[in-house]
Amino acid sequence: MPDYEVDAFQDVFEHFGVHPTATRSCHPWAPVFRVESNGLPAVVKRTSTRTGGAIAAWCRGLAAAGIPVVVPLAGPSFVHGGAWVVYPWIEGRVYDGSAGDLVAAGDLLGRMHARRARGVGMAVFPWPDYSLVDPTDDLPELHRLFASHVPEVAARLAARLDPLARDFVARTLPAVRDGALPMVVGCMDFKAVNLVYAPAGPVLVDPDKALRVPRVLDLAVAVLLFHDEVGDGVFGVEEWRVFRDAYLGRVELTEGERRVWPDALDYVLWEEGTWAMEVSTGWGDVRQRAFLVSLAGVSRGGFSLE
Repeated sequence: MPDYEVDAFQDVFEHFGVHPTATRSCHPWAPVFRVESNGLPAVVKRTSTRTGGAIAAWCRGLAAAGIPVVVPLAGPSFVHGGAWVVYPWIEGRVYDGSAGDLVAAGDLLGRMHARRARGVGMAVFPWPDYSLVDPTDDLPELHRLFASHVPEVAARLAARLDPLARDFVARTLPAVRDGALPMVVGCMDFKAVNLVYAPAGPVLVDPDKALRVPRVLDLAVAVLLFHDEVGDGVFGVEEWRVFRDAYLGRVELTEGERRVWPDALDYVLWEEGTWAMEVSTGWGDVRQRAFLVSLAGVSRGGFSLE
């Protein structure tokens, strides 16, 4: 795991005129530093080198429309070999798993998607190229993880993922890629850990993966990964119903999106979910292991839109 110490980033702090208030990054996998900016708590973090300016503009547009998301205080600026931005520190609490918190989260994602921002200058979602590799190449490592950490369910998880890997290029990928699906600017990281529940409701505090993406893929990421790092499983039936109804109160999905929805879930399970399983350092943690097992075994028909 990387170790981002503040001493290695003094040029970044000097550039923005801020002062770090901790000795290390507050994120294990990225340089994200708590700082003081003009006497107020803030965060300095690295953002997208190529589209950081477009992401900042998107955030400002959302905020102007009354949709709660962090808006840069400064940046993006190019320093220390990358693009960096200063965000305000949002005071609030973490997600508590209640129905009220799920309603608020589903409503927020729906409002973001309903705005249909043009996303000028945004990156466009890159479809994977499997011309030189095969999805099944990842299966041995997944089988090893399951056998090492959850041998009692390893066969069941393999039975779910093996056919998905074999059919991914021929079925799942073209179903979503070629579906002429509505595009939105999506954060592709709409998880509970990236929401701070302020008194007025949740605020998205990590928008830096935003790009133009088929709307149902951004929704599928939220559905499957919302509980990553905070829950012991993907959405249960009632949790999904609550989140879904709040989301659909803001967005009317097209018939094409509804038709491709199971494939969108499969797409995210393979492309995002298995990556999360392979890089996770949480297999030894009871709660995170339970989440990963739930994710690996999730049914493509388990999240009805009706």
